[in-house]
Amino acid sequence: MFDGMRRRIVSIWFPRLASDRALRLRPVEAPFALSLTRAGVERIHCLNLAADSRGLHRGMGLADARALCPDLLSRPADPAADARFLRALCRWATRYCPWAGIEGEDGLVLDITGAAHLFGGEAEMLADMRARLLRAGIAARLGLAATRGAAWALARHGEGVSAPGAD
Repeated sequence: MFDGMRRRIVSIWFPRLASDRALRLRPVEAPFALSLTRAGVERIHCLNLAADSRGLHRGMGLADARALCPDLLSRPADPAADARFLRALCRWATRYCPWAGIEGEDGLVLDITGAAHLFGGEAEMLADMRARLLRAGIAARLGLAATRGAAWALARHGEGVSAPGAD
């Protein structure tokens, strides 16, 4: 870390990573879900916003979901393809800083210390990230803080920026 420079970490959470990846290949406007079979029951693995707004949720049985939402479209989930997609997003994120890493199955962490000025500041950097992801059809929530844990919490529970030295 540079002398006197405060560490700044961005956490990017992709709440619909799997469905966003699948829908980039074959878009649909209707309620949509990816399913996985667990313990002999086909369950929702990931869903789009339209399905979420109908009251469907992860882990719900697909048969129950279809009863609540007869126009639900579904496909089998592909966790290996999701992991490859997340790795590709991690490579993309290095456009913002020299270090980016995968965080869990649906997130990234970036150490942007000393890099935000290249984009006009932190707010501008986050706006650029958000705009590029939105154009690519990828839902994302961003958190920026001095620590990885605080950035992670911001991304997953409210989205936002913590002022330098506030965490």
